[in-house]
Amino acid sequence: MARLLVLHYENMSKELTNLLPDDTRRAFMREYFFRLATLTLFLFALVVTLGAVMLAPSYLAFSQELHATEQELARVTAQLENAQDKEVGSRLMRLQDDATHLSRLVDAPSAADAIRAVLQAPHEGIKIAHIAFTVGTDGKHVMSLSGSALTRSALQRYEQALRALPFIASLDLPISTYAKEVDLEFIITLTGTFTP
Repeated sequence: MARLLVLHYENMSKELTNLLPDDTRRAFMREYFFRLATLTLFLFALVVTLGAVMLAPSYLAFSQELHATEQELARVTAQLENAQDKEVGSRLMRLQDDATHLSRLVDAPSAADAIRAVLQAPHEGIKIAHIAFTVGTDGKHVMSLSGSALTRSALQRYEQALRALPFIASLDLPISTYAKEVDLEFIITLTGTFTP
């Protein structure tokens, strides 16, 4: 008899039954998902805030450098008008080139924004090991991604996802990359505006 009671208890402990009414269970589930969504939004806001804080020093340093270059350009222009010296004229031209280059960088997308935009493409089965971003002078910027793919189909899906991004003008992936079925090493070169 005691053995039957032990077996009956063991069977009951394996069968977990929720005795709450359906509306109470649904209320608990709604509350759970509400808390989960709140936590997710909080973490997202925290990541965005940290990213903005981390970019602030670069922006301030760039603004100071641009301001200093503009002041130097104004000083040299005044000196050129007074001295009419060729050496000062060539220095002025170099400073103008630098100022033009720096002013173009203001309109260029930041590397962090470009990388974030590309990494939003679905990349299941893809491991990215290295990213290089180069700002172009004509509005066309270049990003190089290197890494490995678990399978050929995973790499094909990733390539299609990158081609579908509206800010990518061209994608270069050598066909020889697809020579293997698994563990494919790849280098993808993207060209575009990188401004979603």
